[in-house]
Amino acid sequence: MTSGAPAVQPFAITRDEAPKYWLVDSLWSVLATAETTGGELTVLDQVMPKRSGPPPHVHERLHEYFYILDGVIRFQIGTEVKTASAGSLVSVPRNTVHGFAVASDTARVLNLYTPAGFTEQITFMGTLATELRLPRDGEQVPPSEERGRAYATRSAELNTQRWLTADEASGTEDLLADERDTFRP
Repeated sequence: MTSGAPAVQPFAITRDEAPKYWLVDSLWSVLATAETTGGELTVLDQVMPKRSGPPPHVHERLHEYFYILDGVIRFQIGTEVKTASAGSLVSVPRNTVHGFAVASDTARVLNLYTPAGFTEQITFMGTLATELRLPRDGEQVPPSEERGRAYATRSAELNTQRWLTADEASGTEDLLADERDTFRP
């Protein structure tokens, strides 16, 4: 082991055992974090309803992968739109403008990030889920103002996700806007 490197222990975890959160309109199960992988990888099991998904954004530090377990998702990657279904792997290198919209009734993906990151958005902004299902109206409690500020500070430190600036957004068409409900991060 390298001096100063975090000690990483072997682990096995099921979706049922993982911490679960409701955020926006989705269920997120946190399977592997920076802490459990020595900063190498984050693995999230994500379930989303139809028309779910974020508008175009970038991850400046993270390479993001989506392995589709169930359902159909339309991805905007740069200026192209691709459709992915169960068994598909979608790779989004860091600094790539991307967004997506769920096209089927629901979709379930393994969402992976290298190096590890992004779980802060879920744990800071989400609500602990009481069951392994999509949230019902009113079940996600908005974070306190203090918690929102703490997340914004931590996210900036980690450089995990950035919404496009007005100048960038004016030059980037949201090719899936009509396929997605209004997104409120």
